[in-house]
Parts: sequence; structure tokens; C-alpha cells
Amino acid sequence: MGTILLYLGITFVILLLIGVPIAYSLGIVGVGYFVLFGTDFGVLLTAPQTMVESTRSFSLAAIPFFVFIGELMAISGISDRVVAFARAMIGHFRGGLAMVALASSLLVAAFSGSSVANAVGTGSVTIPAMKKAGYPKDFAAAVESTSSSMGTVVPPSVAMIVYASITGVSVKALFVGGYTPAIIYALGIMLVIRVVAKRGNFGRDEKHSNKERIETFRSSIGALLIPVIVMGGILLGYMTATEAGAIGGVYTLGLAVFVHRSLTWEKFKKVLVETARTTGIVMFVVATASVVGWILARERVPTTLAEKTLSAFSSQTAILIVLILMLVVLGTFMETLSALAITAPLIVGIGMGAGIDPVLLGLVTVLSLSIGMVTPPVGVVLFVTTKIARSSIEAVSMRLLPFLGVLVGGTLLMALFPEVFLWLPNFVESLSGS
Repeated sequence: MGTILLYLGITFVILLLIGVPIAYSLGIVGVGYFVLFGTDFGVLLTAPQTMVESTRSFSLAAIPFFVFIGELMAISGISDRVVAFARAMIGHFRGGLAMVALASSLLVAAFSGSSVANAVGTGSVTIPAMKKAGYPKDFAAAVESTSSSMGTVVPPSVAMIVYASITGVSVKALFVGGYTPAIIYALGIMLVIRVVAKRGNFGRDEKHSNKERIETFRSSIGALLIPVIVMGGILLGYMTATEAGAIGGVYTLGLAVFVHRSLTWEKFKKVLVETARTTGIVMFVVATASVVGWILARERVPTTLAEKTLSAFSSQTAILIVLILMLVVLGTFMETLSALAITAPLIVGIGMGAGIDPVLLGLVTVLSLSIGMVTPPVGVVLFVTTKIARSSIEAVSMRLLPFLGVLVGGTLLMALFPEVFLWLPNFVESLSGS
């Protein structure tokens, strides 16, 4: 096993260093294993069979629908209406516009399930608005980066769907479990915004009248109903995540075409292309990572790793803390979905051996890896917001430090107080069972 692990690790790292895309790197590593270590040529058939089988999960079929919703909201201006409503309600507080960015991202996250789509959809509106109101551009980018990362935390989350498809954990339970950490993150981020804005003496927007607030609410009410339809259908048991995504997509399309009349044929074609592109990337990563996962399982790596971890740490809390810190570091150097597809089988092996609740384990994994989306060197959300703000990665990264403290600290709370984070999914599950 040692020789094979050495081959997998060294080959994968070399491919990444020379610029080979992550999905191709995983595929090359997997096929190379069968060529070098396979007992006969027929074993090569395992690779394509595993790739096809891994993408046949019904849960994964929800991904294109949620991506479609996010792309459609961004390009048709529906996201702008949500931002306008949030600004009218809380923009006049100290640091209000930054809180608007947070509130808008939380709302858009409840529609799209993608942090990158979140950053593009809301960041293109909130960052210029904050700069115009006197916010430092690097702070504006840091706020939007952190806020947009909620796209992985707030259901429906593409990362949670991928994790569920790999491990067999309930998508519904993961979705419901995401609400509690989202609230904790949001409260911590608001506190940081308030303190920084007060010290810097910036961030007070004009107060909107009640009439303006009512008007922005009316303008955004259609969009605000999207998460009600999607999550309401899932929680009430009327729809699976895939069915809810499909219905949400049709509803959002109808909203853009018939209510707001903001979607042209050219824009619609762009939405379809971007949806297909994003879905293809996700599916390709899942498919090639499944081959590596099959290899790791065949070589008993998850079992061996679980045994060594359990022998080194005696408590569930210690194991969770170690996992969180390791995953945060890994997420800094690897794209979230790719890291998720590779590590999920290993983490499940450790969790089962330690008796850790599978839903808690899934939340810890997804949330820990998602922090890397706002940190260099591969923080895609950080790159998007920095470009919109026309700032530098270095300046924005410095502004991100207190926000990262909130994200890491909030995730560590899951290890220390698991019952707090499991209460809601357990409660919803008990209602479904009764």
C-alpha cells in the first residue's frame, strides 16, 4: 500500500504543479494505477465503469437546476432587486451597506447553491455601492468574499449534494443542518463589520422611507419566494432536492420572462451555456475522483487511516478538531468540490470508526473545505470579488483575517457543541418520521 500511496500522491502533485486541470489530474492518476499495478488488462474497464456509475446518482441531477437558478437570477437582474430590498431595510445602520452585502448573499445563497454565482450576482452590485459610499475597496471585497462563501453553507448547496451523493448521507438532513452554522457565521460577520466600520468611521447609508421599503419589497417578493418553494417542498416531503430544483428553475424562468420581462433570448442562451459549463465541470470532477476513491477503497486506505486516527485520538471532539484544521488547510490549496470528492470516502471511514454522527461529519467536511474559497492561492471567490473591486489579492487577504477567524471559529464550535448543530436536522427528521 505504501508504494501505491506514494505513486498517487507524487503523481497528483506533479500534475497540479505543471498546470494540469484537477479533473484531468485525477483521471490520469487513476488510469496510471490500473496500468502500473493492475493484475490484467481487463481491470482497465473498472475506470470508465466507475466514472459512469458515480454520475448516475439522482441527487447529482439537482446540480444543473440550482446552477441554472443562480445564473438566471444574476443575468436577469433578479439579484439586483434582492440587494435593493436589503439596502432599503438595513442600509442606514453603521456598516449597513456591508451588512446589505451579507444579507443579499444569504438570500441569493438560498436560491443558487453556488458561492461563485453568489459573488458574481451580488458582488457586482454591492461592491461598487460600498466603494461609492466611502468604504475602502479592499474591505468591500473582503466583506463580499466572506458573504458569498455562504453559498456553500446555506441550502441548497451544490457541495452538500456532491457529498451526499458520495457518502449516502441524506441531502435533506445536510440542507437543514446548514441553517444553524449559517446563522452563527452571519452573526459573527456582522459583529466584525460593525467594529471595523465604527473604527474606520465609514459605512452609514441614507435612510429609506417606509414607502421605498414597501416598493423594494414588492419588487423582490417574487425572488424571495424561491427558497420558500424549494426548501418548503423538500422539508414538507412533497419533493426531493432534484424535483425542487427543477420546479424552482421553472418558477425563476417564469419570473424573469413574464413578471420582470428582463430576459432576452441572448441572455437566456448565455444562462444555458454557463449552466452546462458549470455542471460539466462538477460532473467531470466527481467522475474522475470516484476512480481515485475506488482505488483508495481497494487498497484499504480509509480503513487504515481510521484505525491510526482512532488510536492517536480518544475522543470524538479531538478527532473533529483535527479534521477541521486539516480540511481548512487542504481547502486552501485545492478547489472545494475536488477536495470533497477525494476526501469524503476517507473521512467517512474515520467517522464511522469513531461513531460520529454522519450528518455532523458531512457539515464539518463541507464547511471546513469551503473556507478555502476565500483564501489564496486557489480562492475562486476571492479572485472574483478582488477583480470587481479593482483591488489586490494581498490587500483583500489582510482585510479577510478577522472574517476568517469567524469562519474557522464557528466551524470549531461544531466539534465542541455538536448537539447544537444537530438539533434542527434531528427535529425535522422526527417530524418526518411521526
